[in-house]
Amino acid sequence: MAIEDILTWQSKYYCVCNASQTPQCDETVLPCRGGVFTFGQYPDKWLRSIKCFSLFFAKSFCEIEYLCPKAKDITAMKKAAIIILCVLTCWACTQKPQTRNVHHIVVDYCDEDPESSSFINSYKNIPLEASSTESLINDIEKVLFTQHRIFIVDRIGNKVIMFDEKGNFLKSTAKMVGRGHNEYIRVIDAAVDEKEGKLYVHCDAPYQTMVFDLDLNVKEIIPLDYFMTEISIDDQFLYGLRHNEGQPAGFNVIAIPKDHLEANPDTILTYDKGIPGLLTMGKMLNACQDGIYVSMAFDNVIYRIGNGNILNEYVIDFGEKGLDEHALDEGMSRDRFERYYGDANWSIVNICSSDSIMLFNTNMATGFILNKNTGECKGTKYGLSFTELPSNSRFTPSQGLRNNVVVNEVAQHNLGYNLELVESGKASLKPERIKTMRELYEPDGNPVLVVSEIK
Repeated sequence: MAIEDILTWQSKYYCVCNASQTPQCDETVLPCRGGVFTFGQYPDKWLRSIKCFSLFFAKSFCEIEYLCPKAKDITAMKKAAIIILCVLTCWACTQKPQTRNVHHIVVDYCDEDPESSSFINSYKNIPLEASSTESLINDIEKVLFTQHRIFIVDRIGNKVIMFDEKGNFLKSTAKMVGRGHNEYIRVIDAAVDEKEGKLYVHCDAPYQTMVFDLDLNVKEIIPLDYFMTEISIDDQFLYGLRHNEGQPAGFNVIAIPKDHLEANPDTILTYDKGIPGLLTMGKMLNACQDGIYVSMAFDNVIYRIGNGNILNEYVIDFGEKGLDEHALDEGMSRDRFERYYGDANWSIVNICSSDSIMLFNTNMATGFILNKNTGECKGTKYGLSFTELPSNSRFTPSQGLRNNVVVNEVAQHNLGYNLELVESGKASLKPERIKTMRELYEPDGNPVLVVSEIK
């Protein structure tokens, strides 16, 4: 077999098969980090094929003897294997090793919150209509934006709710709960791919990912044999956060080609320390304009991921307000940990980032502002809010807008409480602030989103 037959592919088929003495090959689709391709018949996918072979060899070199032509020519099979291996060796030698940019960040704690104008351009209030039972929000776990849609992941309400860009209710998945066709038992998390016009919703019992269009119509359901606590997406991959299998604590991050979710996932990051049964509030896996950001509980490192690779690391030094080196000694119980480290920052969540500014919370609900250009990081005392409305100081995880945003949530009962203080004379507020609160207040209504654009 000439090398031209391998490089051009022409109309030949190759496959991997599990035979010993007499290989019996079928046309086979191989999942891999570089994508999924069918052996043979696609000349335009040569570069992806190279990557697939490279990963294939690296993972299971001993299986090379099972790579064979459709014609069961064992001699040709061996020649093909040798030629491909030589090509891959040369190709690998020309590749530059992947390097990570590691940034060591020391937190400076402030007694007063910094002026939001130093890192926020503007904000807008979006009231979410509550016109029916189906539109009512129990709890906002994540907000997904597209150009003309707002999707609310309401895990407690077990549904995804769709509004238009002004907050008018359009539709929800509430009627899809069940065990029948195109139904689910529990919503876990969701991610949006506006470029492809798809909404990915991960569900539990059974494990599956439902793919919707941006009008909330089901297009595809992919059964899975594993569970993800959180998901996010970029141009090539869907990422999932999973508990470490067979271990009492820790998490790992996996990457699956977004167009082939049935493929076996690749683990790109693992952290194996933790306190069993102790959970944090907020999202650890967050999609931002410049990549996917993740920080796992009990770790003080923020990772930026892009197209299946770790690109940056931000090692956050919380000083005396962080965990010491003995905090996660083997066998430490939850009660002991909370007694000694209950007021420490041990989990980084709700990361929002632009090219120059990164905002995040911790388990303490403290707000942090990191200037990515200078490395300066400010920790606030009471959290961050960018509006005069009585909003939640914790950021609401969000994804989708081209402009980098951070979202705060204003609950209706907070609006009502503040208006009562004003009317009883116990509080004095600016007239324009009182006017805005009265316009937004609906006693039985949904929360108001405060969407702020990060500089």
